[in-house]
Amino acid sequence: MFRARPELSAQEREKLRVERLKARNEDRAKRLLNAKLRIYGRDTEALKEQNREKQEREQAERERELALDAKRVEEAKTLAVLERERKESKKLDAYQLAAYHKEQRQMKAERDAEELAYQKSDGGPAVRNTDTLFLQFHGEDSSKKYRQKMQQQQQAQWIVQQMREKEEAKKADKELDKRYEQFSSSIGTVCESAERQKDATKQQRALEVQEYNRKLLLAKKAKDRQRKAEEDQLAAAELQYVQTSKLLSEDAAETYVPGNPNRKVPYNFKGMSQQDKQKILDEQRNQIREKQERLLREKEEKETYESQQEAYRRQLVLLEREKAVQQQEESRRLARFHQTQKMEKNVQNQHLKKAVYQNPVSPEFFKQFAETSINAPR
Repeated sequence: MFRARPELSAQEREKLRVERLKARNEDRAKRLLNAKLRIYGRDTEALKEQNREKQEREQAERERELALDAKRVEEAKTLAVLERERKESKKLDAYQLAAYHKEQRQMKAERDAEELAYQKSDGGPAVRNTDTLFLQFHGEDSSKKYRQKMQQQQQAQWIVQQMREKEEAKKADKELDKRYEQFSSSIGTVCESAERQKDATKQQRALEVQEYNRKLLLAKKAKDRQRKAEEDQLAAAELQYVQTSKLLSEDAAETYVPGNPNRKVPYNFKGMSQQDKQKILDEQRNQIREKQERLLREKEEKETYESQQEAYRRQLVLLEREKAVQQQEESRRLARFHQTQKMEKNVQNQHLKKAVYQNPVSPEFFKQFAETSINAPR
């Protein structure tokens, strides 16, 4: 279950914060001043400590959330029990009201039966007034006053009983609503206090982290300034060395080994002699000449290749033309063959018409079959 911590005064909180910062700074100074544990650029121990504190805070938050969830579940169960009681009470009231209505109907039926029996015993017809619902008898009614008085007393008792039952039901509903509101307000108060305490804790932790980060930033800036000053000193010393050393001087005599002008110092080159420059120029001229010769040779090879390709192209054109002539000749030969076949077919058709089909079939030929079928005996 979640427990609220006692409230501390502003001085006590400030004192605790200062003590925590002192402890952290002392621990950090011990680690940074130790050459075996010091790591430039980052403070691993501080990062581990921050991670550990963050995990502890998250664990405490999870435990608090679980405790609040358990409390909310318990409160929800209590609310469910109260709601169930309210529904049962409402159901009981409805049942009692239904029983009361049933009893009223039974009493009315008995009263109607008594009136009917009285009417029969009196012997006169009875007429019910639609306005008052009372029986009106023809003739003298000796028990009218007594009956009216009894009915008035009974009606007054029923009204008083109904009013008392309504008041009791209203009081029960008000009491139940009051209990529900009190319980809900207590739950809301607990939740609000827990939320306020949570917000205050988060704000306090945020302030502590902010102050700790500010201290780290100041330390980092001081460390950066010190490193920059050291780098400036090193740069100035290096510049002084470069200006005074023989490495970048323009003295050509320092290129050669003292006492041996034919031997150069590899790491102290100061320039070339006129002979060396002439060798380089001769080599460049030789390279230019070789390049020109190579370009001329490539040009001749390209022209030769293009002439061969042109000859191949002309040969292919001649072959295509010859093939086209052969195709035309074949087309003409096939056309002549088709024409010859057509002429032979015409000659055959003329022979069939003149020599074979000499007796054409006339309509009279078919008529004789019709006359024969008509004249035939049946």
